[in-house]
Amino acid sequence: MKKLFLPFTLVAASILSSCGGEQQEQAISKEESTEQTCFYSFNENNETTVKWTAFKTNEKIGVGGQFNEVYIMGGERSTKIEDVLKTIKFNIKTASTNTGNEERDQKIINSFFGTMITSDIILGQIKSAEGDNNTGNCVAFLTLNNVEKEVVLSYVLEDNIIKLTGEIDINNWDGQAALTALNEVCSDLHKGEDGESITWPNVELNIQSALKKDCH
Repeated sequence: MKKLFLPFTLVAASILSSCGGEQQEQAISKEESTEQTCFYSFNENNETTVKWTAFKTNEKIGVGGQFNEVYIMGGERSTKIEDVLKTIKFNIKTASTNTGNEERDQKIINSFFGTMITSDIILGQIKSAEGDNNTGNCVAFLTLNNVEKEVVLSYVLEDNIIKLTGEIDINNWDGQAALTALNEVCSDLHKGEDGESITWPNVELNIQSALKKDCH
C-alpha cells in the first residue's frame, strides 16, 4: 500500500496544478479582453486658449494677455496624442488681443502688430511631435510678420486637457521695428527703477485645449 500512495499523490498534485494553471490563464485572458482602447481627437466645440506673457523694464516684469479668437483645424482621431497634434493647423486674429486693459490692447494691436507686414493674423501648424499620451514635445511652424519659423513646445495631458508651453523671441520674426514702435507708445509704462524703457523680445506661450476621448 505504501508503494501505491506516492504515485497517487504525485498524479493528484499534477492534476490540481494543471487545473489551477488553466484557471489562471483564463483569468489573464479575461483581464486582457477587458482592456480598453482609447482614441483622442480635437473637439472643435471646445474652447482653445492661447495665453502669453511679455516682459518690460530691466527688472523683466511680466505682462499677461491672451487672444480671444483662435481657430483650430485638424486634430484627427488617433490612439496616440502625437498623431493628433501632427494634424493640427491654426490661425489667430491679432485684433482679439486681450490683456484686461483696453488702452493697452489698442497699443499692442495698432503699434506692435500694426507695424508688421501681415498685421491681422498669425498662422501656425504642428510639424512634428514626439512623446506618449502623458507628456512630450512638438515642433510648430509659426508665421508672423510674413516670416515662418519653428517653435518648440512641450505638452502635458491631464484629464483630457492638453497644455502646451514654450517661448519665442520676436526678433526671429524680424520684429525689431514692431518692438520699437510698441516701446515708444509705452515708454513711461516700460521704465524701470533705472529710468530706462525696455520691451523684451521674449514671449512665453501657454496654450490649452480640451480633447475628445472615446474608449471601447
